[in-house]
Amino acid sequence: MHDNLPNRDQDPVLTLYAHYFLAAELMRSNYAKLQSKLKQRGRLSRNDIVDQGIYFSTWLGFLGVTCEGFRKLRFRLLLHDNRPEDFRELIPKSDWIGGMIKQHADPLREFRNNVFHLRDDIGAIERFFANGSVYLRWAEELHTAFGDLFSKYRILCEVHYIIHNRKIEMFGSEP
Repeated sequence: MHDNLPNRDQDPVLTLYAHYFLAAELMRSNYAKLQSKLKQRGRLSRNDIVDQGIYFSTWLGFLGVTCEGFRKLRFRLLLHDNRPEDFRELIPKSDWIGGMIKQHADPLREFRNNVFHLRDDIGAIERFFANGSVYLRWAEELHTAFGDLFSKYRILCEVHYIIHNRKIEMFGSEP
């Protein structure tokens, strides 16, 4: 059996997941908690309003970085050419995500740039919301799809580590 899965600490997919998608997930979760609080109480404190804006924009910014990383990794080719054959089952999900990204990549990239770089054009953020909730629904759907893809990828890694006696790389073990 050929073992072409990189060490977990050198796997760019796991790096994208751990450093960027998990940051997006945390910010989205914090934003959702404040949304729930707003629905329950009908209002938020000033601090919560500020935090909510930070969580929201940071979530979208890290989602944008995740999209950029996904494209840079050429995810479909990576799965097909540089991962064990079992990982090819993720190609349809990868293709679907790639198509989703193409729908609104430029507005999200502009939004991300205005989150992570000194803002010189507030228009990018305004343009992102000009289409009402279209981009927001798209971002939610894309985020969920990434979560599913990364979850399945990690499961395949776990199985691979066990089969190839690479137990030290399992996610519950120390590096």
